[in-house]
Amino acid sequence: MEKVKVENLCFAYDPNTPVIQSVSFTVEAGSYTTIIGHNGSGKSTIAKLMIGLLAANSGKIWMNDLLLNEDNIYEIRNKVGIVFQNPDNQFIGATVADDIAFGLENHQVASEKMQAIIEDYAQRVGMQDFLNSEPTKLSGGQKQRVAIAGVLAMKPQMIIFDEATSMLDPQGKAEINALIQEIHAQGELTIISITHDIEEVAKSDHVIVLDQGKVVLDGHPNEILQHEKELIQLKLDIPFALKFQHELKKNGISVNAGTTMEGMVAELCQLHSKS
Repeated sequence: MEKVKVENLCFAYDPNTPVIQSVSFTVEAGSYTTIIGHNGSGKSTIAKLMIGLLAANSGKIWMNDLLLNEDNIYEIRNKVGIVFQNPDNQFIGATVADDIAFGLENHQVASEKMQAIIEDYAQRVGMQDFLNSEPTKLSGGQKQRVAIAGVLAMKPQMIIFDEATSMLDPQGKAEINALIQEIHAQGELTIISITHDIEEVAKSDHVIVLDQGKVVLDGHPNEILQHEKELIQLKLDIPFALKFQHELKKNGISVNAGTTMEGMVAELCQLHSKS
């Protein structure tokens, strides 16, 4: 079942600078889709178009069979949450609890029910011990966890992560990627992640590669990551595990564990035990 359908989407900030050029793709309900491309490829513009922060010059976007237009935009936004790049720009409340409560208040959740919801979603993202903390005392990764809790608390059908880990240190990035995996494993939400992180791409269900505002590759990560030369030409990378797999093959060692480092290590251990 299609959750999102984008058809012949075009957008330009000015007539001489096309940013999105006849882009079409679909996203299946419950899937984890990554959209990747170098700087200026149009990734974040796609995210803004999908929630109506920008208006397309032409083309159509459907969410849950609803056409994105002036009549349906607020109904669609009620079903879609977004986590932006800079965690410092997302805090509204004076404390973690206040920040999670903000979206609930906008959705007119009864005050007597609110505290239990805040505590529930803070616990889901591992921030239950920080409910009274001020935002300035949190790390970047913790701030993003709070932003995610605030989005989850509003019970959307889809979450868009717009470069949500790009300003985090390696530990914060790993924590947020692990949290996205946990959310996906629950199977309740459709996830779209705009990202530079090729390791995240390898763990998704579906990847869309953009270049100069056009879709140049679209498919399962295992298929896309085989296009090593094309990805490098697009100033992208391939996962370390896949590089490692290639080096093993050069040395006469063949493994069939795909792009996961854990799988290859396990297979190498088995090969070593047999030798």
